Amino acid sequence: MDEQGDPGDLIIRASLGRHLAFAPVAFAVTEGPAHTLLYANKVFQGLQSAGEISIGPRAARGPPSSADLTPVLDRVFRTAETARDTIVEPPTNQAASWSCTVWPVPGSRDVPQKLVIEVRDVELIEGAKVRQRAIAERLLLGALRDQDIASDAVSASGRANHLAKASRDLSMSLDENATRDTVRRLTLPRPGTWCIVDVVESNGAIHRLAVVHPDPTKQALARRLEEQWPTKKVEPIGIASVLRPRPTIVTQESGAALMLAAHGEDNLRILREIGFGSLLVVPLIVRATVQGAITFVSREGDAPFTREETALGVDLAARCAMALDNARLYREADALRLVAELANKSKGEFLGSMSHELRTPLNAIGGFAELIDMGIHGAVTEGQHLALARIKANQEHVLGLITEILNFVRLESWRMEYHNTDVSMTLALSDVAGMLSGVIAEKALKLEGPGDVRVLAWADPDRVRQILVNLVMNAVKYTPARGGTITLASFVVGNTVVAQVTDTGPGIASEKLDSIFEPFVQLTAGLAERRGGVGLGLAISRDLARAMDGNLTVESTVGVGSQFTLTLPLAKSREHRTPDT
Repeated sequence: MDEQGDPGDLIIRASLGRHLAFAPVAFAVTEGPAHTLLYANKVFQGLQSAGEISIGPRAARGPPSSADLTPVLDRVFRTAETARDTIVEPPTNQAASWSCTVWPVPGSRDVPQKLVIEVRDVELIEGAKVRQRAIAERLLLGALRDQDIASDAVSASGRANHLAKASRDLSMSLDENATRDTVRRLTLPRPGTWCIVDVVESNGAIHRLAVVHPDPTKQALARRLEEQWPTKKVEPIGIASVLRPRPTIVTQESGAALMLAAHGEDNLRILREIGFGSLLVVPLIVRATVQGAITFVSREGDAPFTREETALGVDLAARCAMALDNARLYREADALRLVAELANKSKGEFLGSMSHELRTPLNAIGGFAELIDMGIHGAVTEGQHLALARIKANQEHVLGLITEILNFVRLESWRMEYHNTDVSMTLALSDVAGMLSGVIAEKALKLEGPGDVRVLAWADPDRVRQILVNLVMNAVKYTPARGGTITLASFVVGNTVVAQVTDTGPGIASEKLDSIFEPFVQLTAGLAERRGGVGLGLAISRDLARAMDGNLTVESTVGVGSQFTLTLPLAKSREHRTPDT
């Protein structure tokens, strides 16, 4: 190329030389209508040298043997319009190999003075277009997949919210009627759906719940359908799921199945008048037993239920089945509770009546024995005195048992009266120890405590004494004679008064600790022998403690002994004080 020219041309050539010298695409700049070459990068020069492309009058170059750029350059120079990806005229009898893009560079008066040329291999351009199309397709497919994923996520979220709401509604009540009302109003998220619910009653009878249609104008038809559509185990929908414990879809095209289900043209006409798209029948299964079926009905013209809707229907049916079964169990348990309460009341009334009836002859027996012992009816020998004493002792023992039963009956019927006041727990323990000192001395037991700490509880003094007598008597009864120790203690923990009775008896197995507070259960050595009484002492004592806002508990180690702990509220005059203030 000519290295001479005005400074502007030199600047252009220098700039292009720096930026395009090593570009992989052929670039060149021409000037004037003759397309004088001002600049060509190495790729362009190589194409010219190899005879692949040419510029200039063809007459001067002989027969066409290269791709001629001149026609394209002439058109652009003449029209001043850019030519993009224009196929260059190929040599005779050859396929086109080159494409060029030509940009006009306007001079004064917007007339082109120079042209910028880019030459590309046609195959490379087509390959680039193929790659661009592939990329565009991938981007489009990716966008569509993302759209599907987002749509699926929204649908899944809607189904999850629908399932959560149904679960909340089903858990609102254990009343069987309320639960059934919730179940029969269930729908799927698809607008316009409703359901038919069949349940198997406890006696094996099949019961169809009242149908609720979302369209009030069709509710009368739904009620007629409910009344005229009998539930039989041979029909292909509804309770027939008992025979097929899996979801089933019935559509408008299921002619024979629909006719069999409707049990006649009249019912089928009502069903079609109501209108439906498809039926989704899902069994109600609880603990591997089919307890009924729920049939979801879609709007007329709707597509059959999808796989996702079927899965949601199965989840809803599982929750409905569990809710219905829980409500049934609660109803049965409540009925059993009422029966038990009635039986317990009858038992209490019987025990109370019999106890009162027995006290009268027992008191008479004791009175007559005392009169005979006093010699009212004649002289009494020493042997007779001993026999009368035994009669009197047994009469008092039986009278004590009857008193225990009466106390138990009063506690159960809430007829026990309490007169709470300040009670010195230390003094109460000392009084009980003194009362039972003879029995303790007879067994040669060692008694320790309760000490001199003044501890006041807020309780009924008579009931406290009754509890402590029971606890100390049990300790005496079950502590081995000669060498055994009974320890009494009282102290304050926060706003609670604690009294403890500890013995060195045989102890109680851990699995028996709860049962000893049950009525008519005796605390025995090894729990194998009976030692008098009717087994009400501890049961009455714990009930008395709890009635005074306290409690009675036990800790025991087999072979070491037991410790019974009575807790009661701190006396109101002693609250927030330390025991020694």
